[in-house]
Amino acid sequence: MCLDGKDGATATLPKASYQKMLEDIVHRELDSDDVAMELSAGSNKGDNYMGVVFRAQAECRQSGKKLNVIIKLPPQNEARRNQFFTRPSFEREISFYTEIYPMMVEFQREKGINVEDGSEAFNQIPHCYQTSLVELEEAIMMGDLKESGFEMFDRHQEQKFEHFELVMRTLGRYHALSLALKDQHPERIEPHKSMVELFTTREDDGQMDQWFTMLTTRMMEALDQEQDPEVYEKVKNAMDGTFMDKIKELTNGKLAEPYAVICHGDCWNNNMLFKHENGIPVDIRLLDWQIARYASPVLDLMYFLFTASTKRFRDKHYETLLDIYHQSLSSFMRRLGSDPEKVFPRKALDDQLKKFGRFGLFMAVMLLPVITTKSEDVPDLEEMAEKMESGADLSAEVDNFRSESTEGIYREKIVGCCQDMVQLGYI
Repeated sequence: MCLDGKDGATATLPKASYQKMLEDIVHRELDSDDVAMELSAGSNKGDNYMGVVFRAQAECRQSGKKLNVIIKLPPQNEARRNQFFTRPSFEREISFYTEIYPMMVEFQREKGINVEDGSEAFNQIPHCYQTSLVELEEAIMMGDLKESGFEMFDRHQEQKFEHFELVMRTLGRYHALSLALKDQHPERIEPHKSMVELFTTREDDGQMDQWFTMLTTRMMEALDQEQDPEVYEKVKNAMDGTFMDKIKELTNGKLAEPYAVICHGDCWNNNMLFKHENGIPVDIRLLDWQIARYASPVLDLMYFLFTASTKRFRDKHYETLLDIYHQSLSSFMRRLGSDPEKVFPRKALDDQLKKFGRFGLFMAVMLLPVITTKSEDVPDLEEMAEKMESGADLSAEVDNFRSESTEGIYREKIVGCCQDMVQLGYI
């Protein structure tokens, strides 16, 4: 998701159909047609990339009852729609809200779990009011979590251990649902095993190959071949071949069986909102399910840990966080009526890490340039998409994600990622 503006700036929805959809939600939820409503930009430049976000604040003039809605829409620019997987990504996210999550809610209720209680259930997602899959008018309208005290963590700051702990516990519960469903009701999860990996929908796109090659070159330039030849050579070998071929292999759910789950798919800082008390995170919501995939659960873990943390942090906490994740998964799986020692023992997690752990390297290559670029330095996404659409040379575009003040941070994070990949035996 991305709105190239400033959070809170006055805005207008781009189509009348969106306005009507929003008004229908507001009138229904407030039980009144007499409402006042304000619309503003819902995110800052560089916060999101696969859509456009607006924030609506409505109030019933008679009762004073309020409703706050987040409106997630596709980019209106055709080139940006094409280059950022707009149609399939909205289809995937809407499928999560209308099919996958309801299936998980039903399963939890069957087990006597109070789905409204986040301390007992997995319910750490936004409330979805309504969706649209009309071609060129896709939309997802959700509850505004900001009004409940949730906020996005500044991606330029290092999260505390408690943030990572909360993410690991939440992912543990989420993955436990897929594993328990497969154990007890495999027919329910079967239709979702065939989800197409969104990245591979453009595996024959030369522009994408060029883009990932340039990102890989930037990473290799950060490594010191003379001081750390082992890391340099192993990373070079790991990146040999096309980026898309690597992603296609790592995201293949069949290769992860019998442990594949419905992954979140896009586990980076900006797709999580935290609620804090006295500076400590006490609750979380997972957003943006547009790259949900059926694959190894390790992919979500690696995506998050190797884009959000530093080597210094991982040296202290990596194994502890894996323990926390597996303990959370095991505990919730027992509550759901399955035996984790049979369905997903700790040895299986370790084996999956050895097999799929290098996914963290590929996500770091792709995401760290974005994460370490300041909002004001993020390039114009529509202009960049149009260049990609036209087949123009993209060699200068990677430099648009460099800023002198954060280049050192990028190099520290990417080098640390490479060193850990070798140290942990993932490459």
